[in-house]
Parts: sequence; C-alpha cells; structure tokens
Amino acid sequence: MKLRVVLASVYFYPYMAGGVEWYILNLSRELVKLGVEVHIFTTDEGADREPPFPSQELNGIEIHQFKTPLNLSYRLKVWSGLREELMRNSFDLIHLFDYPQYHTIIGTRIAQRLGRPSVITVFDVHSMVPRPFYKQVPMVLFDALLAKGVLNSASRVLVRAPQLIGRLEQIGVNPSRMTVTPSGVRREELAKASGKGFRKKYSTGEHMILYLGRLHPMKGPQYLIRALPEVLRRVPDTTLILVGPDDQGYQSYLEKVVRDLCVSGNVRFTGPIYADQERMQAYSACDVFCLPSGYEGTSQSIFQAMAQGKPVVATNVGGIPSQVTHESEGLLVPYRDPSALASSILRLLEDPNLARKMSAAARRRAEAFCYDRLAKQMKGIYEGLIESS
Repeated sequence: MKLRVVLASVYFYPYMAGGVEWYILNLSRELVKLGVEVHIFTTDEGADREPPFPSQELNGIEIHQFKTPLNLSYRLKVWSGLREELMRNSFDLIHLFDYPQYHTIIGTRIAQRLGRPSVITVFDVHSMVPRPFYKQVPMVLFDALLAKGVLNSASRVLVRAPQLIGRLEQIGVNPSRMTVTPSGVRREELAKASGKGFRKKYSTGEHMILYLGRLHPMKGPQYLIRALPEVLRRVPDTTLILVGPDDQGYQSYLEKVVRDLCVSGNVRFTGPIYADQERMQAYSACDVFCLPSGYEGTSQSIFQAMAQGKPVVATNVGGIPSQVTHESEGLLVPYRDPSALASSILRLLEDPNLARKMSAAARRRAEAFCYDRLAKQMKGIYEGLIESS
C-alpha cells in the first residue's frame, strides 16, 4: 500500500519565504520519487485561489491551502478547517514543521486521536535565536512553559543539526525521541553552473563576495558591509553582491550604511532570486560565499554554495559548525565582528591555494548531503514509526 503523509507548514509554494520552504519542497520531490504520496498543508499566503480547500499539484506533490481567519503574526495564525481535514483524510503520518505553531498543536492532537504517528521538525530552538526584546520574551516563555509538552506529544522530534539536541534536552524533550535529519542539496545543484553571466551583470571587479539570504538584521548583512572597507584597502577590485528579499524595509538601512562608508561603487543589491538555475549561477560566480548570521539551525544557502565548490566564511553559531568545519570547507568567525569577517575574506582572496583547497573540501562535503539520500532516511523514519504504531 502506498505511504500517504501530510507535511504541514505555515508557508509554502507559491510563497517561498526561506530555507524551511525550500527544504520541504526538495524533500517532498524526492519522497514522491520514492513512491510516497505527499500532501502539503499550508496557509493561503501568496495564493490567488478561493478556499475552503483549494488544491494544486507541483512535481507530484499535492498542495492544499487553508484560509487563516485569525492572522495576527507569523505564529498567531488559526487555520480554518485544518482539524476537520486531518480527521477526514486517512493519512499514515503527519509531519509538522516548527513547534510553536497552531498547526503543530492541532496536528499532534489529531494524530494521537487517530492512533497515527506524528513528527515535528525543529529548525531552530526559538529561545536561542537573537531577537528584539519584545519578540524574545514570548519565545522564552513558550520554550519554558509549553515547548516540552508540544514536542513530547510527537512520536519523533527531528532536528536539523546536532547542536540543537542539548538545548532541547534542557527544555525537557526526551532524547530517545530525537533524530538528526539535516538539510542538503539537490543532486542537480552539484552540476557546475556558469557564473559568467551573473558576474558580468553585477560585479564591477575581479573578485566577488556573495551574500544570499533575507535582508534582515539577524542575518548580519550589516556586519558584512562594515567589513568591506577593510577588504577594499588590500583588494580594491572586489564587489560585494547581496541577493535576497528586503525584510520589512531593512534594505534602505543597508543602503545608508553603504553610502556612509563610501563603498557604493563596490556593492550591489539584486533583490531575491527564486529560480534554481539562477541561484546556482550566483553561487558559481563568487570567489567567497559569506553568511554572517546571528543564528542558523542549518543554512540551505551554505550547502548550495558548497555544492558549487565555494569556500565559506560564516559565523560560528547554531548548526553552521555541523556544515562547515573551520579551516576545512571554510572559516568560522564570531557574530557581530566585521574585523574577523574582513580578515577571513582576505585570507581567501589573497591565498588562491587555500581557496582552492577549501573549495574542493566544500564540494566533497556537499555531496554527502544530497536530498535523494536524505529522503531515503526520512522514508525509513516514517515507515519505522508507522510499523511501531
């Protein structure tokens, strides 16, 4: 009998907000190839159809979009009809993404009522993520008071990086329930892309630094921009390319920082790039990929850069050390340290032999994290839970 699973997440196609959505899409594609019937439950964010339960198909994945009559913030969304739809369908397993969410609480309860297994994927332990005080307080309270109950109600808790396990144990999650299921790359992303067109379009110098991610303070692009004057003093023909969506107007602040530092001629903002092929061309075009983030469970962009054989400069936070070994695939630096960023970038720009060595190591590392392999691991987890239930 064909395995039928539902994967539930706040956002999904066509509203691809970030790494969570890309992870679900790539995992689902590979699960479909393995014969799993995949249904995505998501909100109607970015949808142009009328619920109650509009459905569309994407690469063999069935996508169901739900209205949110209560939509106060990213997490305070009540999905209309979610409970009824989960009860009505005979899914073998319910897979939920992000634990402090309405759909996760409902999903685990329905799974228990039906006698079906459920799993929760934890991308980030939210009390560990740097946030403004008014956003941090509710996350700390949730992790202290409610997270244990929500997470232990699932049959299995899947974490994207081993660094998250210790904090989840402190919260009270049973360690026997946890399994590491990392993010990764599509096998097609290992094919060498041509970056010539991208470099010709955006770069003004011989050397190119790439940042790809949301333009948001927690992602740290402001520190990368502040590192640029030090880089330019020694390698003046360098261009910093920032690829990603503007998050709540933060790009205007970054543009002001660029002007204040008098580096406008060496910085380009491209906006978001969603097409897979164009994203890989951007990675291929750069000499160094840099992600100065304040926190990452694991980074999809780091894996994709390594798939194109690019050395990485990133912060030593969250799950990044599980992706990049310092002095092997790249260089890790403290968060909020422009000087350390500049020094590491300069090491790679000024030492081609070191850059080539790290490029080769990055490529080898990425090959171990292909989604076809990860999907086989996930299907095995699903089947084991269904059999034991």
